[in-house]
Amino acid sequence: MSTAAAAPDNRLYDRSFLLAFLSQVLFVPANAALVHYAEWVQFLYPGDEDKALLELGYITSFGAIVGFVTRPWLGQLVNRLGARTIWIIGYLLFIAGFMGNLMLDDVNWVIYSLRGIMFLGVASIFTSSITYITLTTPESRRTEAIGILGVGGFIGFLIGPMIGDMILGTNPGLVEFEQFFWMGSVCVMASMSLLFFMPSPPGNVQAGSLSLKQFIRTCRTYWPGSIIYVNIAFGLSMTVPLHLLKKFVLDNELNGVMVGELGFITIFYLVYAGWGMTIRILLKNAPDRIGRRKILCVGVISMVLGYCGYCTISVGNMWMVLVPALLCGTGHGLTYHCMTALSIQTFPSENRGTGSALALMAFDCGILVGMPVMARLVVWQGYNAMFLTVAATITIISAIYFKQNGIR
Repeated sequence: MSTAAAAPDNRLYDRSFLLAFLSQVLFVPANAALVHYAEWVQFLYPGDEDKALLELGYITSFGAIVGFVTRPWLGQLVNRLGARTIWIIGYLLFIAGFMGNLMLDDVNWVIYSLRGIMFLGVASIFTSSITYITLTTPESRRTEAIGILGVGGFIGFLIGPMIGDMILGTNPGLVEFEQFFWMGSVCVMASMSLLFFMPSPPGNVQAGSLSLKQFIRTCRTYWPGSIIYVNIAFGLSMTVPLHLLKKFVLDNELNGVMVGELGFITIFYLVYAGWGMTIRILLKNAPDRIGRRKILCVGVISMVLGYCGYCTISVGNMWMVLVPALLCGTGHGLTYHCMTALSIQTFPSENRGTGSALALMAFDCGILVGMPVMARLVVWQGYNAMFLTVAATITIISAIYFKQNGIR
């Protein structure tokens, strides 16, 4: 196994970064295609839309619990076995959980287990990929590196939901879902193949125990502060585009075509991901040049306004989808990399896996608590109440963070 030399002071876009970026581009379409997972659950649970929504909330929350509970050991495994090794294991887990859905014919404990395996795979992939990037890029350009890696994710969001729409159509059956799961698995296998050509990062592998006490001790020593709660709020906000948006479309009969053969979901993600990617690239140097907190503040405000914008969408006003798509795309494009860099900056390189795991645990916490609560809120008060609750939660938590830390 080769070992990458430490990155020069200002060199960022080398072979390691290119392969990591391409791996992200190939993987995220499969993960992003899971925005259609709500339709799969409804297909397995016909006849009762409210119960299907609640079941989706429980299934997603269970998966997030698996990711949350295992992250302390994942972070230490990254420290011990290396980021690239855990990255490969994550892809294998995701493929197993993804393809396992082909065995299902109703909603039972197996679908919970498979969703948990997929979440564990995603947890492994993102913990190790963030760790890998922070170890192979210069300190002065770390936020830019995380941000540009995220551009690969935006490209995946451009492609994944659209391909899912094309495969599933308006009234999918078992054959269409089988093609859907095969498509995702092929993308992940192609993504995984690139990792075998990537050098291992310097200073990543170290001996050490795999204990919860050690994880807690390390987190307490290098605790990054209230930015962790912003991660939780961001996780809550992502329950909508990642898990609940498709159900919103189905329940409100927004599944007609809007442009040519393109439907609501495809239009939303083309704008959301396309604009988020554009603003991420245009402002790639801004966090390191003018300050991460300033960019984070603008991103949070955009996201709050975007969630209020969801309330303007109706069957007769479907084009209002552009409002939340543009605003939330701006929020995502400006928020995630700044938030992640602020979360891991206090951890030294030998504990970077633990820092990445802590940040992503907070993200999981937002999903595992938020999904069942938001699903019940929709059944009780409707989708607009859910959108406004997400906006209010982000506002309150972000206000606390900026009051404690300032914007500079």
